[in-house]
Amino acid sequence: MVSKSIKQALVYFGLIIWVMVVIGGLAYSGLQRQVEFDPEQKFALAAMSAEFAPNVTSMMAQQYPALSKTVIHIQQAGCSCNFSNDIHVDRLDYTLGHSGYRSLHVAPSGIPDEVILPSLPAIMVFDEQGQLGYFGPYSSGYFCSADTAIVDRFLDNILADKHLGSAVVSEGYGCYCANKNAA
Repeated sequence: MVSKSIKQALVYFGLIIWVMVVIGGLAYSGLQRQVEFDPEQKFALAAMSAEFAPNVTSMMAQQYPALSKTVIHIQQAGCSCNFSNDIHVDRLDYTLGHSGYRSLHVAPSGIPDEVILPSLPAIMVFDEQGQLGYFGPYSSGYFCSADTAIVDRFLDNILADKHLGSAVVSEGYGCYCANKNAA
């Protein structure tokens, strides 16, 4: 007969193994979602043109008049990365709302086809003059959370209207879904 202490040790050992397998599975699953924001560098190449930001602004203004002080959140239905990004979206809406910004939540189909957008979720921030201040991913890193935010680095200057042109960010490695509407 096996003693009570050995049974307890086996139960604890089994529990530890189970926890390790679950954590390992979650880590493996999470790593499978870690991809580049712009894997084919189409967004980066387009953004090198001096006309990229004005063209994006013009195309977006046709679809969404009065872009002054507007943030556009772009998320794709069914993208597993939206879950970790939603907290960041809520925080940005709160922060930018206090600065008089309006917030639009759109699907990729709500973005003109000519606007290159390889991955989602993504964000556009238009300044007081209605010019593109930021376009790219919210964040990077393992969970693409607010803790690893890219957009936040640019917001203070955009809000103070001290930014020099548009920040178009194509580099990011994290939880992104390929844009199903991208050409």
